[in-house]
Amino acid sequence: MTPDDHRSLYAPYQNCSIALHDLSAPTLILARLLSVMLFSSSAVLAPSMLLAASTASAQSIPLKLGNTPENDRLMLREVTDEYIFDVSRPPIRQSVAQHDIGKDDPKIAESVWEFVTQSTRLQIPENKRVTYYLEQYRSEAVWISRILQRASPFVGHIVEALDKRYLPVELALLPIIESGYRPNIHSSQDAAGIWQIVPGTADDIGITRDEWFDGRSDIRQSTTAAIDYLSYLNAEFHGDWMLTLAAYNAGIGRVRSAVKFNSDAGLPTDFWSLKLPAETYDYVPKFFALVALLRNDKPLDLELPDIPRGSAFDLVDVRQRVSLDRLAVLTGLSEKELQTLNAGLVHNITPPDGPHILYVPQGYGSTLIETTIKQDAPPLYIATDKHKVVAGDTISSLALRYKISQKQLINLNRLDSPDIRIGQTLSVLDRSTTDVPIDYVVTIGDTLNDIASRYSISVTDIRDESGQRLRSHIIHPGDNLSFFAGEQPD
Repeated sequence: MTPDDHRSLYAPYQNCSIALHDLSAPTLILARLLSVMLFSSSAVLAPSMLLAASTASAQSIPLKLGNTPENDRLMLREVTDEYIFDVSRPPIRQSVAQHDIGKDDPKIAESVWEFVTQSTRLQIPENKRVTYYLEQYRSEAVWISRILQRASPFVGHIVEALDKRYLPVELALLPIIESGYRPNIHSSQDAAGIWQIVPGTADDIGITRDEWFDGRSDIRQSTTAAIDYLSYLNAEFHGDWMLTLAAYNAGIGRVRSAVKFNSDAGLPTDFWSLKLPAETYDYVPKFFALVALLRNDKPLDLELPDIPRGSAFDLVDVRQRVSLDRLAVLTGLSEKELQTLNAGLVHNITPPDGPHILYVPQGYGSTLIETTIKQDAPPLYIATDKHKVVAGDTISSLALRYKISQKQLINLNRLDSPDIRIGQTLSVLDRSTTDVPIDYVVTIGDTLNDIASRYSISVTDIRDESGQRLRSHIIHPGDNLSFFAGEQPD
């Protein structure tokens, strides 16, 4: 999605006077079926479970579509007949759950990928480029299986959001092409998140971006934005999903211009006939080849994870500032998993002024509440400072300077390697805050050196269960040790 072309999204709506509440019931249903409920103030995604720190009961966090303020909501434009009906095309189905499962079928899919593969909303084009990429994917089925597994925390939410907006659930495969379902990835053009949204587009559609939070990497905000944009593009190109996906990749202006050029020249205006960038000419058949692989092919090496329908995460409002490293130590959850779920937190810590809402694996919301309630006094975080890299700085020298481990410094800044460059700004930890108390029970094979290394502390920091210095370096299984640490062990 390019920022310049995306700004044209607003143009058709500027002078529209039709509000959602003015629509009749049949018109509203039709509008939904055509996925043109763009930026509606009354449309709400299915709420995920919000677990408040003061109560164990679930609440709803409604996420309004469009990610834009109420006073910026765009009105629906009038939909002309050519948008509604085209005799050359078959009728558009509404939802896999409502139409694609016949009365003689054994059951409606209960798992996410089964639900996706049962959908036939998207017609797979017969083209040599689709066939070429299908053959490629067959030979790379193991690699694709790994990406499908990586999608597990997010794909359930995406599929439900697509289905509720009456969009083809096969579009849940699009992040495989965009990002490989890696929420922390940034492209060379600074596109971010699993949907690879560029900064200009994010600003145009109201995605939150500041020093502490980037909504492009947040599963709810980014998915809502991507669905809004795909809905708009599909309406713009009269329901043609090949042109829709081409515009998502190359920009609406470029595809619109290509269509106009061919139309003025008396040439066909289908995707294959347009003059588009080479990347886009590959992007669209790659996606349809992936749909074909899962729907029809299913080679032996392809493993579809058995993921239940619905979101795979809980939302927890801890009502105070929390950093992911401390949360991992307190709960025993993997810090890496928490970072993946909360990729929108730029520094792995909730913003100073909130909100302090975190994603945790489904079923762990109550555990997090109990953990945070037990902490009588804050902080449940280690504050971050900034360091601008100068000549001579290395990860090891900075770790020594700020008295943290190299691993923690790399994780804090989400670096792929220890390499840093002059002028780069790194987050470093403020160790003036108190570390988390750890009660540790010695197991078979433990040594003091191993424990110290695992928690990034010194052996001299380890005490007995009463807090006294150890009399000997010899420990035995079952011994109780105590120390303070700020980092989750591997």
